[in-house]
Amino acid sequence: MSDLIAPPAAGSPLEAVELVAVAVSDGDLEAAVAQYERDATLCPWAAADVPLQGIQRWLLELMDLRLPVEVSDCAVLGSRSVALVVAARRIRGTGPDGERVSLRGVGSTVVRRQRGGSWRIAADAWRLESSCDGTPR
Repeated sequence: MSDLIAPPAAGSPLEAVELVAVAVSDGDLEAAVAQYERDATLCPWAAADVPLQGIQRWLLELMDLRLPVEVSDCAVLGSRSVALVVAARRIRGTGPDGERVSLRGVGSTVVRRQRGGSWRIAADAWRLESSCDGTPR
């Protein structure tokens, strides 16, 4: 059953990236996927681009960690209709299996303005790797 309240629409390119992080942190797949265009692609880690169905599966894997996704050190370059958001992402804490998780990396996100003025992600590249602090993935 889907939520009775629609997921928020991003009012800016950066907000689209932040809304995905919040939705993944909250375990809300519908809200996370709502930030992507229907034909969006995602390149997680070193994998090849995956279509939206693959995006859903990959986001579910992140949600299974049950840890917050932090977005910081952002830069936005764009025009009125398309923007590139470069942001650091970080996931850290103790996963449901009791193992420490410490992933971080810089990602690039292409965001497009939609009819009505909201922004949605057209292409996303997450490059999360184990942190240098010796903590395993």
